[in-house]
Amino acid sequence: MSTSSLGLFLGVPLLGLLLVACGDKAPSAVPPAAPTPAAAASAAAPALPVAASPAATEPPAMAVSSSADRVAPPVVPPVIRDGVRYAQAEDGRSVGMNQVGGVLVASEVPSRKRLWTLAVYSNEIDPQKEADAQWVFFKTMAFEPDGRLRIVNEAGKAFLVDVKTQKVTPAN
Repeated sequence: MSTSSLGLFLGVPLLGLLLVACGDKAPSAVPPAAPTPAAAASAAAPALPVAASPAATEPPAMAVSSSADRVAPPVVPPVIRDGVRYAQAEDGRSVGMNQVGGVLVASEVPSRKRLWTLAVYSNEIDPQKEADAQWVFFKTMAFEPDGRLRIVNEAGKAFLVDVKTQKVTPAN
């Protein structure tokens, strides 16, 4: 039912009350101007269907960045082993570290209670440069067959974390 036929059905005062309640203005007594030929043609043109590409249905490879200084960090899903969830902190400072990137957080799976945090590598920031352009985040994270967690950062450096002792060693 169109707005004008709804107005006739409900009565204009009631329609005005409904529109005001919805945040719109009450209808004016002046009828709307006739649409221009260009507006009428565009309104009459049917929308063409757009086929979804396979890439449109896949999750994004990168998160959206609010900074124009760097691209968003890679999306690295957490890994779970023996009831513990290992994930990169979105901002290491929020979990008590002195750096943004490069911080691993281990949590219990069911409760998400934090067990420990670890700076996997140092992320020194030069105060003379834009800070967010210097942050280095994880690029990949996966367990090795020997039980150590292999983390590769955006700079291409690899590290092995012994999750039992929380010791980090550089990897080749």
